[in-house]
Amino acid sequence: MSVFGNKIMALRNDRNMDTKAVAQAVGIPQSRYSELERGVRVPADTQIERLEKFFGLGDGELAGLMDNNG
Repeated sequence: MSVFGNKIMALRNDRNMDTKAVAQAVGIPQSRYSELERGVRVPADTQIERLEKFFGLGDGELAGLMDNNG
């Protein structure tokens, strides 16, 4: 699993949400969100931005994790 994936999973779990709820909230398919958490897929910049906004993070906070090899 990637650093990025671990982070978004922890954020989701902190909010007691399932992958479907987060995926719907940020406008991506549940399968894609699950792949992001597992580190199978690299997120697009727009997906990172939507996740940051949804989780109430600062601009670039999740993107910075991608700079550290995901």
